Amino acid sequence: MKIEKIETGRAPQPGGWYSQAFRVGDLVFTAGVTANDPKTQELVGPGDIVLQTRQVLTNLREILRAAGSDLDHVIKTLVFVSDIDQFDRFNETYKEFFPKNPPARSTMQVGKFIGDMVIEIEAVAVVKK
Repeated sequence: MKIEKIETGRAPQPGGWYSQAFRVGDLVFTAGVTANDPKTQELVGPGDIVLQTRQVLTNLREILRAAGSDLDHVIKTLVFVSDIDQFDRFNETYKEFFPKNPPARSTMQVGKFIGDMVIEIEAVAVVKK
């Protein structure tokens, strides 16, 4: 089975020693995607769960596009938040990007991130046919 590393400048570059995503056959596995602006690499909306969720999912969409997929083909997400008490605000924003047939999802509070980051999302998607 072919394994292809996915890289795009339309999403932020990794902040450590990891890849943005890999395509393995018809599946795409992303790293945890953050709310950094792809042009400046700076965090968008420090401390703001709504602004960061929007930026994370925008970045995720670009990584998936580079892999031949999109948000409609996401089958699973794993969401890390710094404060589970912000879940309702996150969830309403998340619905904007997955308005129907939302992917399976796990959401967990992880406590403190680096700086003012409050959310990170990783995904598994199917490649579009």
